[in-house]
Amino acid sequence: MENNQDIAFNIFLKNFKKQVSKIGLKNSIQKDYILKVLYFSKKHLTAEEISNEIKSIYNVSIGIATVYRAMKFFHDMKLVNQLDIGDGILRYELNLTEHHDHLICTNCGKIIEFNDDLIELNQIKIATKNNFILKEHVMTIYGLCEDCQ
Repeated sequence: MENNQDIAFNIFLKNFKKQVSKIGLKNSIQKDYILKVLYFSKKHLTAEEISNEIKSIYNVSIGIATVYRAMKFFHDMKLVNQLDIGDGILRYELNLTEHHDHLICTNCGKIIEFNDDLIELNQIKIATKNNFILKEHVMTIYGLCEDCQ
């Protein structure tokens, strides 16, 4: 029997497939597995971690190049966010929640998500003051987490 999270994922996947077919592209089973891993993950995963999780959880081999191509596709569709924590390796998360920013520990790599209405408002004010149309932004704050201080 499916739980609520499985039902929610199936609805999400069905909507994604509709959107992909509307724009004349095709979906693949590999993309389904990648989305499933990202959907249920509590972490920001690298392409290698995604590939490894698919293999360990679903016993399906997926090449790293396939994961990278899929992540580019998902990013172009604004379905995933990319995050570089400063080590040159991109990490990914589904773009399902309200906008948030990140605090990244430069010692242990811990990622803390946050959102702040004042920061969001100030970015809009700055853009407006400079006659700039703000389309999106990424805020990443680097420092030391409580455990590493």
